[in-house]
Amino acid sequence: MSAPPGLEQLKGHYRSGVDVLARDFFALCLNEAVLYRRAAGYFSSSALLTWASALPGVIEGSDLKIRLIASPEMSAQDIAVLNDVADPAKRAEHQQMLADRLLQQVAAMLEDPTAADPRAQLFAWLLATDRLQIRFAFPDHVDGAGIFHEKIGVFDFPRGQQAAFTGSANETLGGHTRNYESIDVYRSWTAGEAERVSTKVDQFDEAWSGDAVGLAVRRTSPEVLARLKARAPATRPASPPRPAPDSVREDRKWRHQTEAVETFLARRAGVLEMATGTGKTRTTLKILDRLIAAGEIDGAVIAMDGTDLLDQWRAELDAWILKSANGWLLYRHFERHREIGDFVLDPEQGILVVSLGQLHKLMSRLPAAKRRKMIIVHDEVHGLGTPSLVASLRGEHRKFGWRLGLSATPDRAYDQEGNDFLASEIGETIFRFPLELAIERGVLSGFDYTALEYELKEGDKQRLAAVRSKQAARAHQGNPMSQEEVWTEISKVYKTAEMKPEIFRAYLKDHPKILKNSIIFVETTEYGNGLLEDIHHYTSRYRTYYANDERDHLVQFARGEIDCLITCHRISQGIDIQALEAVILFASARARLETIQRIGRCLRSDPGNPDKRAHVIDFVRPAAPGDKTPNADQERFAWLTGLSEVRRNADA
Repeated sequence: MSAPPGLEQLKGHYRSGVDVLARDFFALCLNEAVLYRRAAGYFSSSALLTWASALPGVIEGSDLKIRLIASPEMSAQDIAVLNDVADPAKRAEHQQMLADRLLQQVAAMLEDPTAADPRAQLFAWLLATDRLQIRFAFPDHVDGAGIFHEKIGVFDFPRGQQAAFTGSANETLGGHTRNYESIDVYRSWTAGEAERVSTKVDQFDEAWSGDAVGLAVRRTSPEVLARLKARAPATRPASPPRPAPDSVREDRKWRHQTEAVETFLARRAGVLEMATGTGKTRTTLKILDRLIAAGEIDGAVIAMDGTDLLDQWRAELDAWILKSANGWLLYRHFERHREIGDFVLDPEQGILVVSLGQLHKLMSRLPAAKRRKMIIVHDEVHGLGTPSLVASLRGEHRKFGWRLGLSATPDRAYDQEGNDFLASEIGETIFRFPLELAIERGVLSGFDYTALEYELKEGDKQRLAAVRSKQAARAHQGNPMSQEEVWTEISKVYKTAEMKPEIFRAYLKDHPKILKNSIIFVETTEYGNGLLEDIHHYTSRYRTYYANDERDHLVQFARGEIDCLITCHRISQGIDIQALEAVILFASARARLETIQRIGRCLRSDPGNPDKRAHVIDFVRPAAPGDKTPNADQERFAWLTGLSEVRRNADA
């Protein structure tokens, strides 16, 4: 048997540094093959789209068919659930949910005109035309199994020849070019290699058919597949040309982003104080574009807290890299991702998205000489001022050539040391675009404000007395409570006041529609769970979203599949759900930071509802006889009342 035309020079081994895998192997085989069978480890929805868009044979319009086996990206909690479920039927049901979840995320992109992504269009077209078939694998070969991580591939050529390969490389820009990868190739037309090719074919086909021992393989459910195909373009989508920045006239209401960019570039360091929903991420990407074009940076670090926010940044950066075609690579170091080492080895043209708690590991390994031509970005920069981070990161940021902080509320209440640390490490606030101005310009929607009055009941008063008793006892023991400890415990009593649920119950009788597209913020899971029965009287389309709850609850809410989400602190910042209409504040802090973050969730403008006016429901304790100063609820009431009176002004 002879080699397929054009593949006479195909080698038995490829390695970065000697070969360019994208050009010398993958593109060569994809352009000649009629069938490509690939088992490729795990994918997030964004990574899956990038993988599909990197298939040159498909993009050039060949008749190539692809069969892909992968693991959906799973959190540690997802894996724990699968390992804890003893009933095979329930485990299969959970596996199917995880498999469908990934493609539902792609479908949601197609359904949201504001999140148009050419990769999603291409991916849906591949599925709709049966050029791509995908199945998802879940190992169950041992107790405590992890993820499917097999990496093999088989190319079938028109005259029956086959080539199989194993190795570390992925069909991504990094896997093809900048990562140091290697693959071993077996060719059916080469003496002594046909049996190895046959073995790889059998391994793949056994997994594909669901017959592999210790491996459960799930197909996409017909409903999800139909949802994707229904939104697929009729013809292969072409990537639109990227317009030059100067050729696009910026909408006047968004001019604050340009002002913020210019201010930062002139100062090199500082905090952009921009109201939630006014485009902090987009402003950062514009800064990156400018710095890269000018040759000012060759690496970037973006740090923050919270898996949801980290994931959102990862997705935004992934799309930005694809659209800008700048050749940069994205690294992650949060939750189960551990890529600081890869970034440190080759940070040039790399962006690391890292959680705050892991940032000290980067600082200890990244030389100061490398940092001088880098930018470090802190989203929700106030989080950087916590005492533990002050101790571990002091002096480390000033080694970066560019330092950017982002927040709607950068000041840390009652923490001057933390504020001084932020100013020293990142810089002072150099630009402000507050809520009032954002509403006036129409960047954010206005809102109506309803304050529900409540009083403390006897049980609440007893809890307050217990705090005072504890304070006295600690003082007597020589271990006095700090003022912050006292405030925290007293505040918790007010946030969990016994009368609030009954006041809310009465309000719901007359205003049941307030639960539509709403988030309810509570102080504790126990308090939130106490509201569920009342909510259930008006809708069954609700979920909780506490620290241990499935992230799929947030995805369902964002897609409009549920009406109401009950949560504590988990989504106070960073998550963009444009259709959200109401925020119900059972718990609010005296400091404005938390309240701004929470009401900001529902003030984001909604392209599908240009006349949107949000609604904020609050609980306010009236003044007690003899009060000389307003209590925290009254201060918040005055502030939010004034903010709710701001109206759109085209001339702002």
